[in-house]
Amino acid sequence: MTVPKRLPRVLALALAYSSTTVHAADAPETPSASTVLVSADRLGGGYGADGAGIAKGSASLRETPQSVSVVTRQRLDDQNLRTLDEALANSTGIIVEQGSSYERRYYARGFEIESVQYDGVATQRGAGFAISPDLSVFERVEVLRGPAGLFSGAGNPGGAVNLVRKRPLKTRRMDALAAAGRWDNYRAQADASLPLNESGSVRARVVAAHEDRDFFYDLAETRRSVLYAIVEADLAPSTTLGAGLHYENNDMAPFYGGLPRFSNGADLGLPRETYLNAAWSNTDVKSRTAFVDLQHRFGNDWKLRAAFSSMREDNHDTSGSAFGPVDPATNLGPSLSAFRQHLVGDQKAADLTLEGGFNAFGRRHDLLLGANWMQRDFDNTSQLYAVDNPVINPTTFNPHDYAVLPTRPGRAGAHTLTALEQSGVYGSLRLSLTDTVKLIAGGRVSDWKSSVRNLVTDAWNTRPYKQSGEFTPYGALQWDVAPDWTTYLSYAEIFRSQASQFTAGGERLAPATGNNVEAGLKGALAGGRLNAALALFRVIEENRSQTDPSTPTPCPASPTGGACFIAEGKVRSQGLDAELSGLLAPGWQVSAGYTWNQTRYLRDRTATGAPSANENQPLSTFTPRHLARIWTNWQPAGSPWSAGAGVNAQNEFYKTSGALRVSQAGYAVWSGRVGYRFNRNLDLAVNLNNVFDKRYYRTLGNTSGSNWYGDPRNVTATLHAVF
Repeated sequence: MTVPKRLPRVLALALAYSSTTVHAADAPETPSASTVLVSADRLGGGYGADGAGIAKGSASLRETPQSVSVVTRQRLDDQNLRTLDEALANSTGIIVEQGSSYERRYYARGFEIESVQYDGVATQRGAGFAISPDLSVFERVEVLRGPAGLFSGAGNPGGAVNLVRKRPLKTRRMDALAAAGRWDNYRAQADASLPLNESGSVRARVVAAHEDRDFFYDLAETRRSVLYAIVEADLAPSTTLGAGLHYENNDMAPFYGGLPRFSNGADLGLPRETYLNAAWSNTDVKSRTAFVDLQHRFGNDWKLRAAFSSMREDNHDTSGSAFGPVDPATNLGPSLSAFRQHLVGDQKAADLTLEGGFNAFGRRHDLLLGANWMQRDFDNTSQLYAVDNPVINPTTFNPHDYAVLPTRPGRAGAHTLTALEQSGVYGSLRLSLTDTVKLIAGGRVSDWKSSVRNLVTDAWNTRPYKQSGEFTPYGALQWDVAPDWTTYLSYAEIFRSQASQFTAGGERLAPATGNNVEAGLKGALAGGRLNAALALFRVIEENRSQTDPSTPTPCPASPTGGACFIAEGKVRSQGLDAELSGLLAPGWQVSAGYTWNQTRYLRDRTATGAPSANENQPLSTFTPRHLARIWTNWQPAGSPWSAGAGVNAQNEFYKTSGALRVSQAGYAVWSGRVGYRFNRNLDLAVNLNNVFDKRYYRTLGNTSGSNWYGDPRNVTATLHAVF
């Protein structure tokens, strides 16, 4: 690895921070009233977490009757997980699909995760992340597998993610980090928490990070800058107000299309550094978020929380990308197309919850009431350049042959505005039937509306449509079978609107509904520092739209002029989740997850009413049947050394490309870590990923492109100072 001149400046930053010894670094982080906002007061160090904000109203993970995983701050640091896609790619049961060098989609139990919460405020990210969020500003990542309809409303039944922001501490604490790794990967980060008055009732926290990195494929690079600031004030002993800003900018030389394959589906065997974009390609993405929240406690039993956030993502793209299958005889086929697009996403979201407990019939019961709202507008302007679309040979392609941005006029483009708005009220009641048995009953009533407008022609691509008063039930039964163990049976639902499609009678199609039945056993061991969970699940999504075979196309009753539909499709996902996380023995942290998952189309019909090629076939062919995510770290008592190791392993998965099947054999990717603590203020860690340099595709596309190699072997050294 070539060491550039800028490296000493990056390392000097952390060394300068570590030169001053401050005893406050050894003091425990004193929880403030605000920590209750995200349940941080129930979370200690290590890999174990007792609570999760994504499960509102639940006192602990053990008492949450669904599958929930928490990737803690220590584990993020130990594994050197810097972005959300890296964290989820190491989480139990989650599949990360790569769309470009920076776009990702997330899947659980065969369904895409569309709901992403920030401190429990639900937002909709169905179009995928233009930037995988940098995790420097977040304390942990929480993942719920299964329908999240109670708090999120509409969506797929796969799950939801909650990102928990860092909060100011009442004591002074400062962190600095500098990292250097393969492919010129450099990062500097600072995190400062400061009381603004003597008592700490007013306090602030600022996080700043900058990353300058290349990728293993040629030319692609990113320059990422992050700035986060939050101020909190205790207006009274029981009332806390917080407000903050979060800015992220990513200036990139992107790689869009991924790698193609031969037209017969065979792998080209291209070098992993192959880059099939024009050298002038550039993407600049800016993300800005402002948020405010207020919490008030009524004695020790009840608390009220109100939160609001406003987000904007501004994406400027200019790219020349190669797409198309390769002729095995000539190695020719893909053509280079050039485009420009400007994407702007605006989203506002609010959440209000009241939760607490009361005594009745000689026992304590818990009640949660809430309401939330979100609005998202997505403005997409795109234009194709009028270039000659040259046919390329992927084995000899040189990006610098196309180093000049086209100047010829672009062909007619598109400009659309997609609007989405959702609101709902929800609640749940946890009744203590006996000392060891609890019954939970709840539900949500949602309103949902959306539209897509062509701003070039001022016509509706999809006319405004809505779903009103949609009820989503939720229920569970829990039994404490031992002091440290709880077993449960739960039922959760979610709906997905299909109101843009019409029946032969001219009515909007009813929503598809997804439900999850789950039976599980959870343990909180070693004083709550070790979590164990085992769950059997079955997800059914039914009433999926199918073309009505009894009605001609175009359908006379449909105002869209397309086909008419019936809600008769049905799919299933079933399997098992097992997870162990936390302190296994003194100094020994572990996070281990295993998922067995089988998906299937139970009913899928063509326009003639006959079974399609999908029926009785897997729903999500890229979801492996077996998936294991294991990481462990050991710190011997009294030793400055620590060591970690892990593996991500899965069996075969595939995708179809027309009549062809494109597959990736099962694989295991190993990683390791060695750490050394110089003193209480300074430590050094070296992470080695893909230890045995396994060559594999982490994402499969088709013969035209979207096939992505996994990262080759790489090493990163991180210097961390605390004072």
